[in-house]
Amino acid sequence: MVFNMFKGYERVSSLDLVVCDALSIMVFEDIAPEVMYEDLDRGLNGLLSKLRASGDLTGKEGEVLKLYLPEKPFKRLIIVGGGKTSELTKDRLRVFGGESVVRAKEMNLASLCIALPKVNMSVEDVLYLVAEGAGLANYEWSRKKEVKLVKEIKFVGKEEILKSCEVLDTVAKVVEAVNLGRDLANAPADEINPQTFEEAVFKVFNGLPVKIKVLHKEDLEKLGMNGILSVGRGSNIPPRLIIVEYEGAGPDKPWYAVVGKGVCFDAGGLNLKDSSGMLEMKYDKSGAAYAVALAYAVAKLKLKVNLVVLTPLAENLPSGNAYKPLDIIRMYNGLTVEVRNTDAEGRLILADALSYAEKNYRLASIIDLATLTGAVVVALGSHAAGLFTNNEDLKNSLIKASEETSERVWPLPLWREYYEDIKSDFADIKNIGVGRAAGAIIGAAFLSKFVEKTPWAHLDIAGIAWVQEEGPKKPYLSKGATGFGVRLLLNFLKTASNTA
Repeated sequence: MVFNMFKGYERVSSLDLVVCDALSIMVFEDIAPEVMYEDLDRGLNGLLSKLRASGDLTGKEGEVLKLYLPEKPFKRLIIVGGGKTSELTKDRLRVFGGESVVRAKEMNLASLCIALPKVNMSVEDVLYLVAEGAGLANYEWSRKKEVKLVKEIKFVGKEEILKSCEVLDTVAKVVEAVNLGRDLANAPADEINPQTFEEAVFKVFNGLPVKIKVLHKEDLEKLGMNGILSVGRGSNIPPRLIIVEYEGAGPDKPWYAVVGKGVCFDAGGLNLKDSSGMLEMKYDKSGAAYAVALAYAVAKLKLKVNLVVLTPLAENLPSGNAYKPLDIIRMYNGLTVEVRNTDAEGRLILADALSYAEKNYRLASIIDLATLTGAVVVALGSHAAGLFTNNEDLKNSLIKASEETSERVWPLPLWREYYEDIKSDFADIKNIGVGRAAGAIIGAAFLSKFVEKTPWAHLDIAGIAWVQEEGPKKPYLSKGATGFGVRLLLNFLKTASNTA
């Protein structure tokens, strides 16, 4: 379905004439609002200039005013501070769109008009960024009877935007994809398990130009994908590997692979988590959810790129059949792994999928997306994903995409000294290091053993895959899953398709 909250862009002679439940404007510290919105201020009998003179409206970043104007065709005015125009970032425009929608939802408004500020960017870029923030904010995952959403969002301004429909259509498809990933990640384990995840994937891609292949338990056994099999042994629902192929560039072009960690629920296996540690473990499938959402966005946007998404799916549960500490697993690529902790399971299922992708596809690069370690949260908090890679060009490309989308990544090292910590006396490697030191790096070092020659990057998104107590705090991110990585990797793939 096409996301349909956007009701287009309208060129207006005066903002004072806009008709909707609320009008939202962005004001700045270094430009008087009565200058930027002269017609609106005049229509409001100098209200903006009076607010500025009184000190009630400063334009500082984070400032929000809500005014009730019963005599106007818009009954409410939402004013969002944008800071200094000299310090304006792309994300601040997303925040403006998001904050506008959040405030409209608080007031149970059905329609919202957002005025595009005139800043030192193309009006098409401003429309895209503000609409993206608004669309992402207009999302709630809930099983309550009523969910508050703004039904209609329109963008208004004095400038003509010839490609406004094209811009908003693109944003709508991106937001729809991100929200698909959020839905899959937010769903609890009684709704989404390896079987129902598979069913959801087939439903989502119905009618789209993709090929879907599923390796079930019998297939995994034949192939020797014992990492996936071992983690899933404790559950009554068998594990599987879902492969989604989108061939948009043609058979002569290489593939870009994205592998998403899909632990549909992580109880820790026999190394059982405590009760508080389990409370957020429905989100341990976020990598898989967001990888599927990425494939959906690429297919909807018809990018000229070959993309294969692989999502190993399992539930890591304790039972009489669960895999055990000190088990030795022979992986798909032939390496043996000593299990020192059954709660370090994500790397085991990812490893088989990474090896499979490299063996079966001619790859330009391979990126994995995973809620892998709590250690990355200690290192980076909830404001960036940890980035590990074996290729400098790939690192730079992801950092550039990160800057464009404000889905931040931060590079961490993979020096050879860290590999000493995963040496085993009884197998080729073990699945954890010594103690708690450098846990995020150890996890990445383990994964790197399963990519032999392909440019590879590991994104540890454990701190930013969902909104936690400490963040991330953005008005366009509601409680629950964030969809982190969909826009980041989409930007990366768009650049790749344009330069191929």
